[in-house]
Amino acid sequence: MANSSQKKIAHENAKTLLSLRKGFIWVNAFYVFYRIIYHFGTFGFKLAFGYFATAGLTVFLYTQINAMGQPRYNSKGELADAGQDLSQEGLVQYAFDIIYVTWFVHVTSALWSKMWWFYISIPAYAGWKAWHMAVKPMLARNAAAGAGPSSAASGSADGVKSKRREKMEKRAEKGPAVRYR
Repeated sequence: MANSSQKKIAHENAKTLLSLRKGFIWVNAFYVFYRIIYHFGTFGFKLAFGYFATAGLTVFLYTQINAMGQPRYNSKGELADAGQDLSQEGLVQYAFDIIYVTWFVHVTSALWSKMWWFYISIPAYAGWKAWHMAVKPMLARNAAAGAGPSSAASGSADGVKSKRREKMEKRAEKGPAVRYR
């Protein structure tokens, strides 16, 4: 079957996008009916601003995911491109995580307004990832560079060459090996 993997990706993306649409409808309907209609007396400007700002963020992320995951067809109606695989790791998964955290905050803050503080977990996680992926390796690299040229030239942290390293250096001094049959 031609393009079977592309067809599978397009089918999985369609299922994922449908579940996102359903989730968005259910979560927002629950929030609107429970918090805004049923408990309107407790729904003030701060909650309205928070709800509409985070709902707008969710809509923005959904439109981005939808644009990336939509399949493209050629003039004959055949699948030309399945779109980006929405189940792969990377920024798409972070967008899904933000959507899911937003939904969690919407559902729980409909019941208890202090749950908006849970939304801080998003920048906290981003900071933690940035620390481990960028800042910590950069600091480790700077610490290794500041150790001195003698240890960097020897190939190890304590200044002692390994036997393997010495053999490699001796072979490099001899030149390229020529083999005859």
